[in-house]
Amino acid sequence: MENVAEKGNKAANKAAEEDNGSGRIRWVRFVYGLLAAGYFACVILQVFFAGLGIFVDNGDLELHRVFANYFEFGSIIMFVLSFFGRIRGRLRWLTLVLFALTALQHMTIQTFSGILPALHTVDALLLFGISMHLTKRSWRWLLLRTNKGI
Repeated sequence: MENVAEKGNKAANKAAEEDNGSGRIRWVRFVYGLLAAGYFACVILQVFFAGLGIFVDNGDLELHRVFANYFEFGSIIMFVLSFFGRIRGRLRWLTLVLFALTALQHMTIQTFSGILPALHTVDALLLFGISMHLTKRSWRWLLLRTNKGI
């Protein structure tokens, strides 16, 4: 039979493990929020680079084309982090939608023909809206606020 001191040590160890877990979850959510804000900023930059290519110098469209390769997998990282950060619901699954829409961006330019490449602009609006939503919903994690509902 365990004595009172051993039970107290077990309870303290369990509490420490829970604190480490919640600290880890907060850290993962912070990184998720940082990636969401970064993705949103990158979408805005992409629109700016497209504008440079259309309205300033046609050569700047290369910057628009190449820049997407630097952030397109951020949404997959966010999806993986959602499991470690216990992020559920839309905040988890919309990251996969971001990835699919980013893949569609490539397809609209590289494989579609006729009027279908015009979907590139509509897809960009969807990327903007979803990435803004993810940023707004995860902003509190960047401010290191807690929310037990998610």
